[in-house]
Amino acid sequence: MSAYVPPPPRPDIPWEEAQPGPTVATWRWWEAVIASMVAWLIGGFAVLPLVALVRPSANDPLGGDALFIATISNAITLGVLILWLRTSHPGWVTIIGWPSRRQALPEIAIGAGLGILVRVASGVAATLIVFALRGVSDRSVDLPTQVSTDLSGWGVVAFAVFAVIAAPVLEEFVFRGLLFRSIADRHGFWPGALVSAVAFGAFHLLTPGDGLDVLALGLTHVGTGIGLAWIYWRRKNLLASIAGHAVFNLIAVIAIVTGLEVT
Repeated sequence: MSAYVPPPPRPDIPWEEAQPGPTVATWRWWEAVIASMVAWLIGGFAVLPLVALVRPSANDPLGGDALFIATISNAITLGVLILWLRTSHPGWVTIIGWPSRRQALPEIAIGAGLGILVRVASGVAATLIVFALRGVSDRSVDLPTQVSTDLSGWGVVAFAVFAVIAAPVLEEFVFRGLLFRSIADRHGFWPGALVSAVAFGAFHLLTPGDGLDVLALGLTHVGTGIGLAWIYWRRKNLLASIAGHAVFNLIAVIAIVTGLEVT
């Protein structure tokens, strides 16, 4: 499998002239993991004063105040990662891939459409995984709801901002832009997709809930991670996979707010 190289924004201009700089990841997978963990820790500690001030409910799942704080934490985490890249890996924007202004809206539209396909595939996979775990364990298994289903007003706004903007931007940046690229550029699509998807699924194991329910959620997100990596690989820019992830989550937001409780 050849290395992943973003295409030129215009067919009549060589990529090297339009976007000078490296076109393959200059960071290794372990650098991406360490930098992301450090950035997440910094983002978490930075909002501790806000947690003490707001005192969000500790009940499961998350409510509006907790989601608002999580959005701020994500923004800080993203800022730390960008600072690291600017300092240690010049040319990172070109490497990760970002469309021109002229291409941005088409990439958002295409990414969103592909995100709907990933959502449908994820729903099918989730159903199969739940039935398989029920059969193996002979227990009731359901995907856990990751946020409170009793949201209104401010809580709905905080939920929408976190799920449709904050989470897709940071998670795509980390799992696709950093981790997937660092592996796929050296070993091809499938090694990058599988490793980053397993990491993406493991990240969602942090969701509170019954063990088998959370396991079902994590396994489902492994498949989702492969789908989002495919969008990134096909479109050659992070905006498309962010749009796909955002629409994926938007469907869940609408379902949960309207009482369908789809995760």
